[in-house]
Amino acid sequence: MRTPRITAQRQSFLRWLDAEEEGWLAAWVDTILKTVTGYHGMPPEEVMEPVSRHARALKEVWASGNQNLLYEFYRDLALQRVSEHVRLADVAKAVALGERILVDRLAETKLEGKASFRDIIKNTFREGTYLLLDCYQRASEEMAAAAREKIAATEAGAARTKEEWQLLDQILSAMDVGIVLVDKNLRVTWMNRDIPRDILLVDPRKALGRPCREVMRGEALDCDACSAQSTAGKGTTMRVIKKVGDARNVKDYLKIIRLVSGRGLNAPHLMEIYLDITAQQEAQRALARTQELVRNILNSSVDGIVSTDMHGRITLFNRAAERIFGYDEKEMLGKAVHNYYEGGAPEAARVMTRLLADQVITDHRTAFRAKSGEFVPLRVTAALVLDETRNLQGTMAFFQDLRVEEALKQEVASRNQYLLSILQASMDGLVTLDPDGRVASWNRGASAIFGLEAAQVLGRSMDEFLPPSLIREMPSSAAAQSGTRQYEASLDRGNKGRLDLLVTRTELSGFDTSQGSSLVLKDVTELKRLEQDLAQSENLAELGRLAASVAHEIKNPIAGLRGAMEMMSGVHQPGDPRFTVFQEALAQMRRLDSLVKDLLAFARPVAVRREPVPLGLVVEASMPFVSPVAEEAGVRVETDTVDQEGLPMICGDAQQLQQVVVNLLINAVQATPEGGLVRLSARASNGDLALAVSDTGCGIKPEVMASIFKPFFTTKHIGTGLGLSIVQRIVNAHGGRIEIATKAGKGSTFTVHLPIAARST
Repeated sequence: MRTPRITAQRQSFLRWLDAEEEGWLAAWVDTILKTVTGYHGMPPEEVMEPVSRHARALKEVWASGNQNLLYEFYRDLALQRVSEHVRLADVAKAVALGERILVDRLAETKLEGKASFRDIIKNTFREGTYLLLDCYQRASEEMAAAAREKIAATEAGAARTKEEWQLLDQILSAMDVGIVLVDKNLRVTWMNRDIPRDILLVDPRKALGRPCREVMRGEALDCDACSAQSTAGKGTTMRVIKKVGDARNVKDYLKIIRLVSGRGLNAPHLMEIYLDITAQQEAQRALARTQELVRNILNSSVDGIVSTDMHGRITLFNRAAERIFGYDEKEMLGKAVHNYYEGGAPEAARVMTRLLADQVITDHRTAFRAKSGEFVPLRVTAALVLDETRNLQGTMAFFQDLRVEEALKQEVASRNQYLLSILQASMDGLVTLDPDGRVASWNRGASAIFGLEAAQVLGRSMDEFLPPSLIREMPSSAAAQSGTRQYEASLDRGNKGRLDLLVTRTELSGFDTSQGSSLVLKDVTELKRLEQDLAQSENLAELGRLAASVAHEIKNPIAGLRGAMEMMSGVHQPGDPRFTVFQEALAQMRRLDSLVKDLLAFARPVAVRREPVPLGLVVEASMPFVSPVAEEAGVRVETDTVDQEGLPMICGDAQQLQQVVVNLLINAVQATPEGGLVRLSARASNGDLALAVSDTGCGIKPEVMASIFKPFFTTKHIGTGLGLSIVQRIVNAHGGRIEIATKAGKGSTFTVHLPIAARST
């Protein structure tokens, strides 16, 4: 083709080409991928590269008439497509599509002289077709020559079969891969010469003809449930992992058992393969040299394994990958792997860039599209596949399905959160310590006991909060299960008083090492108090039974003596010394009679007969017992406020409530000096009726306050000390309570809260 003259019209054509180039090339690539069979499945960028180069070569022809670039392009294209088994017809069709698209675009423009430019385009593409045909023929001849050389090399290699098997034996031995052939009687018929010694009991040269259990170490066998027998019976491939060696040198072997038959074997044999997976990379290189062995091992793997060629097309898709993704191997072979990455082609490109830089990628997290459409989360380990001369052949990736792992993590996290919530919500203190005795966890119960939040104590020694000097091991702890001890501790909390704790300490261990310990802290302060109260109640009950017995025995004699004294006193007149003596004796008799009545009242169980009772009637019935005592003491008693209208009734026993009023008023009169005042008042308060008895005495001393309700305790020279004890028992039996307010030199007020009777409807 002669060199065209660059005219203004030609320059406008070239400028139009520059403007149309992006759209033209995109349409060209898209049409090729859709319509040309040989290009189906190729990545768009793989087609765009030669199309762009083709366009540059054509522009060089149209600008200067130089065909060198075009020839070089067709030569390289032919070599590539022949090696990829793409037919000449498909390549020619792809080239013709570029011509048609460009001509169609030219027809739509108003470019001057476009008819001549159309002829130039058609002529150039027609001449290019001849060049392509020539280049394709040359490429085919070169490939044929190479094939003939390979065939010749194969024929020459056939003569070295024996040497190659010996080489294979050396390779397997160097890689710590052992192969053992066993006949139907489980006797060894062959094993590679340098099979790993740590799985053998005898020298390999002495192994032939002997039962496998006499040849192999016990850790490498399955004598209790023989996998070899199972494989022989079912004709299946078995795969187990064995740990072989002593505690200082343990190796993991992948043991594969399968049934084999064929040339050189007079009957089916079992082939046992022992692969040292502690040197996985060496094993992979060994497997690369033995394709059949590679296939067996890879298909026995629990991980999905996928390999690709130089163009990212899948060449291996093992059974585990089929299970993970749901695709059959036949469906996947030849497919572009980037179509299945969650991140598509960009992610595949990033992975390949990392592989080229590092050769191996470990623990890469990604997701692949399964046949169901879902994306399966994966952990990927990938490596470059190189031939003997270190030339890159493709990639191999190992996939671990993370769905089960993630589900287990979620379940563990959920259970941990559930247990943590339980521990945090516990009212008992729960503390865990590390092996050094420092706080590792601290729940809300512990915060309530010590008054410290978790952030204030984490990492600190527990001895700061529970010093060893304050704890005492319980005698029964020595008999407790191993690793668990119980202690008692008493902490001083200042104004809040002392806190009694029961501490249970359990040592935690995992495998052969200590993991620390746990403490359970139970507040037993109230329990201790209840134990003391129970002991006191039992003592009081025993005392009451004794008092009742004594009172019963002396009640009748006292009554007889009192009657006799009254009769004898009536014989004498006032002024007679004997009259005074008899009157004093009668007073002492009345005192003894009162004591007996109090003892009987204290010893008698309180049985409440509940009914609505008006407080005014109770007070009115009580005054005849109080008035003589008040008059004798010179103390005024006021009770007028209890007669106010609208005052609710009390729910209780009228006779027992009368005893409460009498005892409180007499106690107040006895505490009031002559000329003083005792006042009884009542009011409704929060669903109760509050009955208050106030005096103008000297008040109650603080050191006496804690003992005033104890039986037989009194600060007066008269009385039994049972009055307030009886009052407290009756009030408690009615479901009420007593409050005391006192002020030195001003007097005291006893307020009894009693339940109000329900109103009738």
